[in-house]
Amino acid sequence: MSFSLSSISQLSAGAAGAAKRFIYENAPSFTASSPQAKMDTTLDDFGDILALNDKVLQETSDDLSEEDVKKYDLDPPRVVVVGLTSAGKSSLLERVVGFPIFPVLDRVCTRQPFQLSMKRVRKGAASDAKNGDIAEAASKKAAASPTQQQQGAVASEEKKENSGSTAAHAGEHEGILRFPASGKSFRLPEQVGEVRGEIASLQRSNSERVEFSTNEIRATVHSAANETFTFTDLPGVFLVSEMKMGKSFAKSREENARLQKETMNIAKHYVQRPNTIVLVVISSTDWTHGMNNDPLCGHLAEWLEETRRSHNVDVYGVITKLDMQSTLSKNSPIRKVLTGSLPDDHILQGLKVKKWIPVVSSPSILKQTDLKQAEVMELEAIQKCLKTCIPSSALNTMPLGRRALLRELKFALLKAIIKTQRGLQERVGKFADDVEARLRTLPRPATISEKRQIFDLRLKVMEEHLKSLVGATGATASNSLRMQLMVEAPTLYEKSLLACSLRGNIRQDVQQILNQAALEAGGSFDSDVSFNTLSRRIINCYRKPSLELVSRCANIILKALKLSVDKAFGDYKQLRVLVMRTLGLHAESADVKADVKFEGNTAPSTMFGTLKRSVVSKVLSLIDAHGTMICFHPMWRNFDTLHTKILKAQSRNSGGGLFSTDSKSPDQTLQHMLELPALAKRVSLEGRNAIKTYEDATGQTISMSNRDKICKHFARVEVMGYIIRMSLMGCVFPIIIRDLRDGLFEGIKCGLTTWDFSVSRLLRTKLLFDPKMEKTVLMYMDPSSEDAEKRRKWEKKKAVLNGLQLEFDKCQDRLQILQDVFNKP
Repeated sequence: MSFSLSSISQLSAGAAGAAKRFIYENAPSFTASSPQAKMDTTLDDFGDILALNDKVLQETSDDLSEEDVKKYDLDPPRVVVVGLTSAGKSSLLERVVGFPIFPVLDRVCTRQPFQLSMKRVRKGAASDAKNGDIAEAASKKAAASPTQQQQGAVASEEKKENSGSTAAHAGEHEGILRFPASGKSFRLPEQVGEVRGEIASLQRSNSERVEFSTNEIRATVHSAANETFTFTDLPGVFLVSEMKMGKSFAKSREENARLQKETMNIAKHYVQRPNTIVLVVISSTDWTHGMNNDPLCGHLAEWLEETRRSHNVDVYGVITKLDMQSTLSKNSPIRKVLTGSLPDDHILQGLKVKKWIPVVSSPSILKQTDLKQAEVMELEAIQKCLKTCIPSSALNTMPLGRRALLRELKFALLKAIIKTQRGLQERVGKFADDVEARLRTLPRPATISEKRQIFDLRLKVMEEHLKSLVGATGATASNSLRMQLMVEAPTLYEKSLLACSLRGNIRQDVQQILNQAALEAGGSFDSDVSFNTLSRRIINCYRKPSLELVSRCANIILKALKLSVDKAFGDYKQLRVLVMRTLGLHAESADVKADVKFEGNTAPSTMFGTLKRSVVSKVLSLIDAHGTMICFHPMWRNFDTLHTKILKAQSRNSGGGLFSTDSKSPDQTLQHMLELPALAKRVSLEGRNAIKTYEDATGQTISMSNRDKICKHFARVEVMGYIIRMSLMGCVFPIIIRDLRDGLFEGIKCGLTTWDFSVSRLLRTKLLFDPKMEKTVLMYMDPSSEDAEKRRKWEKKKAVLNGLQLEFDKCQDRLQILQDVFNKP
């Protein structure tokens, strides 16, 4: 079965729809079992779904930031046009939209991505609309009830053409082109010249220096004849060989390399985005002289194939500028690519294109305002070029021209929409919920009573967040503030205590031992005088690590407190500063206004400063107390037994023995738990080191009897250090936690003074119960101009997302029908 081009021009208006369906249904890809063939009326039945996808694309591009789109994965399916410079991409879009709107210059014209959206409106809406009310005119069709929309959707294409609901009848093709960013509108085709000038200005096409940009230009064409569809035309990939480099292109190799990098980066940004359908445009003039030898086209094809595989995108090919070829030989690469007979070594063989479609966009066709006549002219031009190298029987079944291209792309787009719409709808809903939550936290105009309630609510938020950060039941992640406080800080404290050297002046200590004849009996050195001397030295060694622990814990809790204040009051900039100052977080309170004062002439002690002073006082008192309490420790009172029975045992059992980890004795297990093996090792090393140091310094040799006395002396030092260290590890950290952390929620006692305030109670008392401060607080809770701008931005996002949710809800039945078509076996 076949058709002739001459017969198309003679068809009546009533038969045009049937002929058009005949053309599409005989394309090679439309097999009887394919979903495309099951759509037994027309793909236009699902125009409302395409319109929904276009709305998502437009709204996410216009009103949502790229960060929002990326965070919530809101990329809808889209068609992106790529190709080499001067491949005819812009001319292709002119053919699709039906108007020659792009500037024609002897230099690179497309320097920024150009998103062109076609919107179908009711017949006459475009011609009736004024520049200022085009949006209202274009939305009249969308204002119909859902029932009316569905009735219109299920009508057959032939019925549409016979009833005059589209502009497919003979007559002028009219429309309105609008630039949303500037609000400028132009009538088509009357103001085509002005449109070209506006696009050239936006693209900076008149500049001699070629510079590409990722800033997207958007335009919308409202017409009764066009399909609802959106293309994004990208700047041509600047893979221009040096032979083609002239004054209209790069002036040097370096400039050419720069342009190539910029255009490839733009192409990657779009093509590698999710749900992209790629339309690669290649000019037939590049094939005439043996495209197989052009490494530049090969580079583009290789990159597209790699992207197709790695990002799972569909690629369709368009062959342009066939009208510039009078005839083609049977060896032409164009014939081979259209008939699928490319040799294995051809550069396009590796690019898995879904289908290649020839499209002609000559000036004579673009000037033709009768769309049917333009279609006939296009098909005649394509067949004139191809008939010499492709048999008529094969040519008549190929998808040719603008309408075939649109049908293929619409089918691919609908298929992509079905795969993504459910997840996209859920993500839009999630984003809408987050926006709603964000709006609830922004300052808004409120009465005094409402402001007090808001302040109390923010106090609860602050306290709950503080508990989640460092509280007893807070986060347990390895990098959380609570784990830094409860695990890392005490671990570092233990390491710091162990790293302290308890030695005094080794030479003097050893000499003192040698000079004391009473040491022979082993009793005089156990005196209280000896104890006091050693304990003061050890206490001084441990004072610094203990205060460092206080400082480390204080910084962690301070950070948690600041984060909690930011969480609760971050939207009220001045109030946040005031809260910081009230709590004593002075590093953040430098910009508080000078007129903000507390009751009285001087500010009272701040909460955090009071808590920290309490901790420091208690820790220092605890350390000093060890000077009198350690002499009663059982290990000290029984030092001789400890030294003889346990510590010296290591040297007598060097092969393992007493401290072997293989032993199962309960006593030995307990000793390991108390870290006595480590203490014994330290005692032995310190004694030997003292003897060696003294002998090296004096040149004298110490007798064996005196060696034992010296070793016993340094054993006493290490045992006392061990006793104090273990005591501090068990006492200092709980004091810090009780006062610094729990004091934020329960208050503290410092000497005879009771600080009976939680952080929430303190702020409420200082800032709300004081009439002067309350006035300041309420004033700070009024929305600032910055807050008002944030609210406006987020409310706009909320309106956009709610609108998208409503559109999704309206199209659920239609989406289900389309889903059934694709899933039906």
